[in-house]
Amino acid sequence: MKYCRAFFLYLLSFCLFALTANAAETFSASGVVHDATGAMIPGAAVIFRESGAGTPVSTQTDEQGAFHVTLPAAGTYQVEIRAIGFVAYRDSVAVSADAPSATLDVVLTIAGNIQTVEVTADALAAETTSTQLGESLGNRKIEAVPLNGRSFTDLMAVQPGIVPQNTAQPGAVIMTGVASTPPSGDANPGNLSISGQRESSNGFRVNGSDVEEDVNMGTSILPNLDAIDSFKVLTSNFDAEYGNSSGGQVLVVTKAGTAKTHGSAFEFLRNTAFDARNYFSADRAAYRQNQFGGTLGGAPLHSKNFFLFGDYQGTRLTAGVDTGNISVPSTAERGGDFSQSALTGAVSGDSLAALLTARLGRTVTAGESYADVFPNGQIPPSAWSAPARSLLSNVPKPNVGNALFATSAETETLADNKGALRADWTRGKGTLTAYYFLDDYSLDNPYPTATGGASVPGFDATSNGHAQLATLTHVATFGASTLNEVHLSYMRNANAAGQPHGGVGPSLASQGFSNIVALKPSTEGVANVAFNDFTM
Repeated sequence: MKYCRAFFLYLLSFCLFALTANAAETFSASGVVHDATGAMIPGAAVIFRESGAGTPVSTQTDEQGAFHVTLPAAGTYQVEIRAIGFVAYRDSVAVSADAPSATLDVVLTIAGNIQTVEVTADALAAETTSTQLGESLGNRKIEAVPLNGRSFTDLMAVQPGIVPQNTAQPGAVIMTGVASTPPSGDANPGNLSISGQRESSNGFRVNGSDVEEDVNMGTSILPNLDAIDSFKVLTSNFDAEYGNSSGGQVLVVTKAGTAKTHGSAFEFLRNTAFDARNYFSADRAAYRQNQFGGTLGGAPLHSKNFFLFGDYQGTRLTAGVDTGNISVPSTAERGGDFSQSALTGAVSGDSLAALLTARLGRTVTAGESYADVFPNGQIPPSAWSAPARSLLSNVPKPNVGNALFATSAETETLADNKGALRADWTRGKGTLTAYYFLDDYSLDNPYPTATGGASVPGFDATSNGHAQLATLTHVATFGASTLNEVHLSYMRNANAAGQPHGGVGPSLASQGFSNIVALKPSTEGVANVAFNDFTM
């Protein structure tokens, strides 16, 4: 029984490792140590210490002067190499999603010179251990780029091999019956073509967790820009650990707390006073956008092995949407006077002829031209159907000239709140990392194309979303070349897109339609009607 229990525990640990291996990233450093003549130095002590936290990783060079260590996480490490009779060597090495492995070529000088070699300047390094192509942006570069909307997906287009435009129409229904659900309400989901692949063929990971939205294949998690430590897009030749996507791999790593308390606060403002009027519009559309928040990280109670990092961002948007000039029925035409328009066509069929005969009080025959049925272009209200009268009430009246309508009074409103908390705990040779992210938004769109299309006021729709990500990672280091990582994650993205504002619309019966049974009364409303210049 004892052996069966041991075998079961071994099998369980192996399965957990197999299930999570494809989501983990490994980081390592290797190199050779020699003197000024090129002679290799065996037995040299090699020590890697992560800046601000973590347990040192140490090893020794072999008989060929070579060494290799597996590092527990991405970050900047202080390297110290010592050998008897030689001056100590100190350097700083950074590993990240962009460069998961570092290679060092160390030259030690004879101790008689009494000096310490310390390298502090950043240097360009050639990648010699990986064939995958891509580019990484650190947090300094990310914060230096002005991004309208503060979404890391807007940084994808600056890299080579990525088409900067999405070919999908805004709000388009990509899958039958499923509307587009952008993250944070209206942010860029990252659906761009990478290396010539389809826009839905990319993979998205935050802290090693899959965060892809499984309908339109964009990202559903958008961390606060100030909380991102590194951002990378692998464009091709990526390692086997990244599967399921033939396009690119978008990798995001968030910041961790350090021994020293640090933080930031921000407020980004745009409003109508900074905007110009549309040249073709009589009024200037309102625009008010506020993005505010901050970050805070540190070690609670001055702990040496427990670190926290939290962040929050709020977005408030009120944006007027300019319809432009739309051709609508003139005041005379709304009363049935079409004398300024030539009536064409003829009565089609005996049924329509009988209906017009009953409503007009005179005989109408099939095939008779409408110019004869309605002399002088006058269509009396008695000839109108009940649904036509109801639909006409939803058509805006002209307010620009005789038969044009334009407005910028209708506004899109967005309230978005997102925040995250990351905790890192180091004990012995292991590090436990927990991360939780929450994004909650409410969007009211006056012209919701995703729900069938409406280009005139009166058909606004609301969308509400709730995105969550929870991850738990444990990394244990066993010696200089062995590392075990267990990674668990849970992601939930719930969206209710394109819900009619105010709930269920008017019933078909109240609009004059008869003999129609609504199979789902909760979806009743004004019928989708498309005219030459506008839709309802």
